[in-house]
Amino acid sequence: MKKLLIGTTFLLSSFIAPAFAEEKNDFYFTVGGGIAYPSDIEGDSNLDGTNYDATFDTDNTGLFSIGFGKEFDKLRFEFNYSKAKVETDSISVSTGGTGVTASITPNLESNVHSYMFYGFKDFSNDTEFTPYAGIGLGFSSLSSDDQIATIAGTEYSLDGASETVFSYAIKGGMAYLLADNTSIYSEATYQNFASYKVSEPGFETVNYDATHYFAVTAGLKFNF
Repeated sequence: MKKLLIGTTFLLSSFIAPAFAEEKNDFYFTVGGGIAYPSDIEGDSNLDGTNYDATFDTDNTGLFSIGFGKEFDKLRFEFNYSKAKVETDSISVSTGGTGVTASITPNLESNVHSYMFYGFKDFSNDTEFTPYAGIGLGFSSLSSDDQIATIAGTEYSLDGASETVFSYAIKGGMAYLLADNTSIYSEATYQNFASYKVSEPGFETVNYDATHYFAVTAGLKFNF
């Protein structure tokens, strides 16, 4: 993880550093939405002396985002906020490689709020279409309600809690110029969320693995 963070930070700075030498003041605002395809949520816990591995099967979900940035010729620097809700109504549990009957009440709903800084490069050409690619670093807030997990006939309390984790993302897309100050865009995003542990008095301790999602979104970009 440390090598990944250092390498990603270096790439991000290589996008941004030359930009401050530019004199243009092209600010812009974006708003968009689409569909996210989250990975299953996996974790492990020791319950009454037995180690269990759990997998929460997730459903596809809607995604909303807004961004504010500045252009420097073919380079852009952007702050982006996005929100999604990851939902699941089933849990698979195993111990020692053997499956165990399990259920959760109520259905798991986890809100994901992401606050990311991106460096983008636009690939200009002779058409009104502009492909672009970028990388981002930031953090995400993950929150959910308390759950009751019934495993092999025994109920366990799981703390929903609210955790903030490191996040990185890779984006690629295409923008089309509608007017002098307005573009429409479509993009694909891979975003990763670091692993974390939930440990609160009165609840079971759970170690959650790193997760990710792929998202396909579209929106509008306004220059001013």
